[in-house]
Amino acid sequence: IMSKLFHVALLAGSSMLGISSLTLCQERQKAPQMKRELPTRSMNLDALRRTEYDILIIGGGAVGAGCALDAATRGLKTALVEADDFGSGTSSKSSKLLHGGLRDLDYAISKLDLAAFRRVRISLEERSNIANMAPHLNQPVPIMLPVHHWWQLPSYWLKLHIYHLMAPGTTRGFQYISTPEALDIFPMLPRNIYGAFVFYEGQHDDARLCLAVILTASRYGADVCNHMKVTELLRNKQEQVVGAKAVDQLTGKTYKIRAKMVINATGPLSDSICRLEDVNAEPHCSPTWASHLVLPPFYCPEEVGLFDPCTRSGSAIYFLPWLGHTLMGTSDELRESSAGPQPTEMEVQYLLDGIKSYINPNFDVRRCDVLAVWGGYKPLPTESEELKDSLLKNHLISLGKGNMLSIVGGTWSSFRIIAEEAIDVAIAMGGLQPLRPNSITASSCKLDGADGWTPNMFIRLVQDFGLERDVAKHLTDTYGSNACKVAVCAHPSGTWPITGKRLHAEFPYIEAEVRQGVRDYACTLVDMVARRLRVAFLNVHVAEEILPKVASVMANELHWSKKQKALEIEEAKKFLSTQMGQSPSNESSHVNIPIKMSVEQVQKYAAHFKSLDPDDSGFVSINQCCAAMKAFGVKEVPVDLMHNVLRDIDCHSQGKVNLYEFLLLMSAIVHGDTAYLRYAKLRMDQKFHVSSTNSKRQLISVERSGGGL
Repeated sequence: IMSKLFHVALLAGSSMLGISSLTLCQERQKAPQMKRELPTRSMNLDALRRTEYDILIIGGGAVGAGCALDAATRGLKTALVEADDFGSGTSSKSSKLLHGGLRDLDYAISKLDLAAFRRVRISLEERSNIANMAPHLNQPVPIMLPVHHWWQLPSYWLKLHIYHLMAPGTTRGFQYISTPEALDIFPMLPRNIYGAFVFYEGQHDDARLCLAVILTASRYGADVCNHMKVTELLRNKQEQVVGAKAVDQLTGKTYKIRAKMVINATGPLSDSICRLEDVNAEPHCSPTWASHLVLPPFYCPEEVGLFDPCTRSGSAIYFLPWLGHTLMGTSDELRESSAGPQPTEMEVQYLLDGIKSYINPNFDVRRCDVLAVWGGYKPLPTESEELKDSLLKNHLISLGKGNMLSIVGGTWSSFRIIAEEAIDVAIAMGGLQPLRPNSITASSCKLDGADGWTPNMFIRLVQDFGLERDVAKHLTDTYGSNACKVAVCAHPSGTWPITGKRLHAEFPYIEAEVRQGVRDYACTLVDMVARRLRVAFLNVHVAEEILPKVASVMANELHWSKKQKALEIEEAKKFLSTQMGQSPSNESSHVNIPIKMSVEQVQKYAAHFKSLDPDDSGFVSINQCCAAMKAFGVKEVPVDLMHNVLRDIDCHSQGKVNLYEFLLLMSAIVHGDTAYLRYAKLRMDQKFHVSSTNSKRQLISVERSGGGL
């Protein structure tokens, strides 16, 4: 059986990759030099107005950025426009893994599906290619695969062995660890497992990788511009698409951009652009939503993740260490894109319930542990005959009535090869004459910041600039060899650290990065805190706290007026409250226990809360609460009792409570109402359970989702 499986896997690889690998070997051309320093956004706008391009790409996500890089390195005149910020959609809201597709391999073996084998083979090869393109933005991460039944041991071993053999070059293998070892590494695991396997995947910062691809394409000559929304397609007398009309979202000015070929790479929004070409165009994209939680680091070991496709609830679950925090998620589900990019409180509770039903029952899972919530739409191609005829069956490149190319589907692990395929088609259909007929992005292209980077480069920044170690490590792992340019622009502090003024004590981001972010095309405050600095994706409370400081630096760089600065802060707060899980309307949905106190008592404790919060932050610490209770006659607060009450009131933030929670806390402990809190909370949980059970979650099958996490 094993020999047959290996044979099928080799056939899958050779049918798709044999030709491409041979071509790469034959066409290993010397990489062209980057043409220029990074132009400003205004320079790119001037170029869009006066240049006729070979290729215009609509969409600045992973696939669109990959198309721009592939076209520019071949010597084609290339332009790219994005309605929002680069990578602002699905491309910055992934699982942060460059996975090879272990679930795809499982499906391929069980169904003997040749297309699934091809997807695994290509994903593994592309994982290696992307790591070579940007070694500073990629690193291997060990992932634990728990074994729940003894008969899973040979099954998992076989799949992981094939997975390892299919990976190109020398890759890290896998190993089995016993139950005590697994529990020692991951104490949250249930005790009844039969050990675990540890294998390796690639991890990356998706938004930064997308930006690095964009910056590299720009340095190779592509004219790129974010916040440019396409409102109309330009046509010639034969009704062929020859460009697009785009509106600058920052100024309202309209630009007519002419090109011989137009590529629609807008991901989940691709059907809307197709309808600009043909109002009767058939839909090609099925919107698929996936939510993610960001939790404190104690939910996951610092260096090891966990993936379990066989939980008791039937859905997959994963915990991944990411930028000093824990990223958690489960399976995809169908959801209309008209619902918007806002995660709902029901989704948050669904994910939290998944954790509660999976981990050791002695471990408390609280809503207040959620530091950020976000989600994105995966652009899966609609099932059709055209998709069935494709080799990989996870993406579709189609030609419309007006000769516009549209790309639907793909993952971070396949963005480069999809871009290569799309540019090949564009060259053939548009009769273009590139300087290099074949793609060089896999063989000899390094992304901006990759040349000269080494894993220990941060030591040089500590020694030469007096940066703190974690700040220096963050800069080199984010900007690569360009980290020195950022460090040079850092302001001296006068004390240790000599340079590098932090934006927040808990994060390694410094003010110099804001100025660098403006040079890297950040135009709004949201661009900065969400994608240049990933703080909005890590902790919405901290993100909101640093908004005034970041806005002040950006105002100096971009010459904002006081009115514009205030508007940017307001828009950023709105973004955090809706798309990052900090919605005020959501607070009442999970904390809705009536306060059993008289009006006089409420007024008394509310006044005391205000005296404990002179800065009007809206929060007081748990220590302040204990001091308040002693002032009201409670001599000593039992630690276990405090823990149970805090769990029941579901406090808003770790170590802090707001006014409502303060009143509940005082009511529970001063008046001995802890039993009432537990009863009210139980009723709320039952009510939610009924509503969530009645709501239908349309989960996506493995063969449709592409096998990723």
